[in-house]
Amino acid sequence: MQRDEFREQVREALAHLHDLPYLETHPLARLLASQQPGAVRGKVLQQILLDAIQALKPQDDLPYESLVWRKYRYLYLRYVQALTIPEITSDLGISPRQSRRYALEAVAAVAQVLHDRYPALRASDGLTAPDSRPTDPGKAALPADGAPVLPALVHEIERVETSDGEHATSVPETLNSVVGTIGPLAARYGVTLRCAVPPPALTVAVDRTVLRQGLLSILGVAIEHAAGAVELAAREAADGTDVAIDMCASVADSSRVRRLVHDERWQVARHLLGTSGGRVTINIAHQHLLCVTVRVPSVQRHRVLIVEDNPDAIQLYRRYLAGTPYHVVAAASSADARDRAESERPDIIVLDVMMPGHDGWEILQLLKSQPETRHIPVIVCSVLKERELALTLGAADILVKPISRSELLQALARHGMG
Repeated sequence: MQRDEFREQVREALAHLHDLPYLETHPLARLLASQQPGAVRGKVLQQILLDAIQALKPQDDLPYESLVWRKYRYLYLRYVQALTIPEITSDLGISPRQSRRYALEAVAAVAQVLHDRYPALRASDGLTAPDSRPTDPGKAALPADGAPVLPALVHEIERVETSDGEHATSVPETLNSVVGTIGPLAARYGVTLRCAVPPPALTVAVDRTVLRQGLLSILGVAIEHAAGAVELAAREAADGTDVAIDMCASVADSSRVRRLVHDERWQVARHLLGTSGGRVTINIAHQHLLCVTVRVPSVQRHRVLIVEDNPDAIQLYRRYLAGTPYHVVAAASSADARDRAESERPDIIVLDVMMPGHDGWEILQLLKSQPETRHIPVIVCSVLKERELALTLGAADILVKPISRSELLQALARHGMG
């Protein structure tokens, strides 16, 4: 198993720590609980991960507000108690950037505990001897995460990282600029760069300079060893938490594969992107196909549930909120509204009144009667001017249709969604 693949598996398992059916079929369960019946492997893996987290608990004589304790508390709150990122940052008094760093360090720490405790992991490919040269290109591993990086680079990373605080970088613009910068190098090697156009609103919480240089380092390696073309594309994760930038290229021969995977520029890219919670994974598939994925955290967006039976109105809301820190989820009926409110956990709800079947007032009463949804602010948006009724039933605000984009944004901002 590759070192970066192992950490990614640990991250996935921690993210599903309370989902036993998922853990039952997880690769780590097959490695660490192979002697157990399939039905209990999930529970066994869950306990293994809980024990690894417990092993990282600091000694009682350390100050509770120390950095060591804060990092452990992040690990415990995130995975054991399953709190959201906003809840954790508020509890610990840290920024979203710090939370991303803690997340990386938490996964690395748990992975190290597991590696030290279980021989099955130490015997896996790429973990016991990270510096050995692979004999099979298909199993090639990146250099270990702990490989040394030039002190000057570390200094530059820290300088860029602390210059502006939080960042919001456009993925389409950055990819276009990267292609423009590295295009002459690609032409020199006779390589064609193809970049699929990403969604215009795709934005990540990474400094633009850091993202550009990380991608330039990766593309530089690929271009020097590619045969023909290098493909670039970007996509958003289903849960909206991160953005994956995929790069694929055919490599000419196995000797180039061996040189490619040990190029120090991978490590440069890893450190650059890791400062903002990014991860770089590499896979060499059949016929020497190089596939690299850069995952970077997306700008955290507020989830807005639009309860509206008119498809045109929903499209209007989507246009109003495009390119903003809001992610639209739509529901077209009372049953759909209830289900979406419970499953999507929106930050705020925009509710129409004139709907067939159960109207908006009944939906509002239902939402406010359920423990799972009563805390969610609801903005009633209707042609009816029933402000007193709306507020009496628990609405946070009311907007009278037709509404403008600025009115909607101002209303969302009034209720902590700015």
